Amino acid sequence: MATILRSQRSLKIAPRTSCIIELTKKSISSDVKRGTGGRSSFSGTVATVFGCTGFCGRYIVNRLGQVGSQIVAPYRGDEHDYRHLRPMGDLGQILFRSFNLRDPESVTKTLEYSNVVVNAIGRDYETRNFKFDDVHVQGSRVIAEAAKKAGVKRLIHFSALGASKDSPSKFLQSKAAGEEAVREVFPDATIIRPAAIYGREDRYFNLCAKFKVFPLGRVPLMNYGHGIYKYPVSVVDVAKAVVQIIADQGTAGTTYELVGPKQYLLLDLVDYLFRVIHRPFRPINLPRFVFRMTAWGLEQSPFIPYLTRDVLTRMYLSEEPSGDLPGLEDLGITPITVEEAALFILRRYRGFFDFGKSVDEIEPEAK
Repeated sequence: MATILRSQRSLKIAPRTSCIIELTKKSISSDVKRGTGGRSSFSGTVATVFGCTGFCGRYIVNRLGQVGSQIVAPYRGDEHDYRHLRPMGDLGQILFRSFNLRDPESVTKTLEYSNVVVNAIGRDYETRNFKFDDVHVQGSRVIAEAAKKAGVKRLIHFSALGASKDSPSKFLQSKAAGEEAVREVFPDATIIRPAAIYGREDRYFNLCAKFKVFPLGRVPLMNYGHGIYKYPVSVVDVAKAVVQIIADQGTAGTTYELVGPKQYLLLDLVDYLFRVIHRPFRPINLPRFVFRMTAWGLEQSPFIPYLTRDVLTRMYLSEEPSGDLPGLEDLGITPITVEEAALFILRRYRGFFDFGKSVDEIEPEAK
């Protein structure tokens, strides 16, 4: 019996034995695009997003799903780690596959049919199984080698603003080494260096808001938060940037610094976040060694540490964009300000009587 094959251009009748349509693999501008560009279309992009179950990765998957991309979502846990990703794309457009970062063969299998690979794998703290070097350097090299071997056209690699081998932070040292490893293997990779990223599930604004548990608003800040400057960037803007980079072939081999539109003194930033949640804020200065001892104690916990010595080091490092590299504006993105997003992120930390109020309706308590 003959099988009817439908296409946009013509209607053909072919025998059952020839009903397999061979697509051009690894083509960014695929000839099989369908639809008007929405969720139920097919953009021609088949993207493997490593780190898809993490904070930033889920937003990237969501943005790619909105424009009709097919997504391969590698995971290393159980099904509960990725189930929230299922509705982010149309039916059948998000495919899940288990992998092991130390097993190059399993990594290759997750990207062998993709034309774009996004490496958003990152780790804020070290464990006995995975050190910073294992994830940010060796793991990045494995992904880059697998992408090169499979003939992937575009590789987008996440680093961090301030990545340097001379940094006092082991995290930032490993990010710099990871950039070098990726460039050696895949010279046309696009590197993204975001500043500290904030969003609903972050460990940035949420960590600051959790300081409300200190009595009388006595929030410990090293040197009262003076002399430390931040450029926080929204996770929504970072995800938009990834989609724009994929769409623009001219971004290959480029390094981007993604920073927010405003620079904030750490003291002023934390003060504003406390005003958003309507809590008193009275900073106190604690010596560095007290902070580090506290962080060391939290590292010994069997649970996920929300504060480590390396996180503490990065918290008190100023973020300094080079000014020579392109950013969000060069991708046509108008970045979101902290003032526009903070209430949405932190409303749940408010008390009952102030839960529904806007920031302007609340008078902060006198210091």
